[in-house]
Amino acid sequence: PSLNTKRSKPVPPDYVCMACQNKSPNFTSHWIYDCPMKQTKKGCNKVAKRLRGLHDPPSRKVFVSGLPFECNDGDVKRYFEDGLSGGEVTTELVHLKLLKFEDSQRCKGQAFLTFDSDEGAKMALRMNGCVWKDIEEPGTKKKKLKKGVAAKAEGEKKELRLKVTKVLNRFV
Repeated sequence: PSLNTKRSKPVPPDYVCMACQNKSPNFTSHWIYDCPMKQTKKGCNKVAKRLRGLHDPPSRKVFVSGLPFECNDGDVKRYFEDGLSGGEVTTELVHLKLLKFEDSQRCKGQAFLTFDSDEGAKMALRMNGCVWKDIEEPGTKKKKLKKGVAAKAEGEKKELRLKVTKVLNRFV
């Protein structure tokens, strides 16, 4: 706060500033926020936040990158449900946050996935390095393309390898 800041609440006569103990030279009554002797350390509360676990992300959440730009929420959900269905533990994808460009609303190739259990997240982490494959929605037919267009589209498709990692702490 600047020294020109006018507080709306007056300082009571018995108030003792914790920074200067009312012993500063040329003392005038002031709140601790406006104390000239107060020393602040930028980011001094970070350790306390870390100890309280304030910024710890849940262990059920994973970050996925390497998704195709053309995919949508349903495609990603089907891919991970299909990939995780082979395990002995049944798990469910509870929440999916697909990161999109603001202007075109196309996928940025990244997503946050939240599973119903830690085991589901661990199974998803094992899918790190897997190749992305389009999984058709049940009950829909694949669009038929002309012969030349279909061959060109198949030849141009790049093999996308997914990177699945735990969500890291945002705290620096």
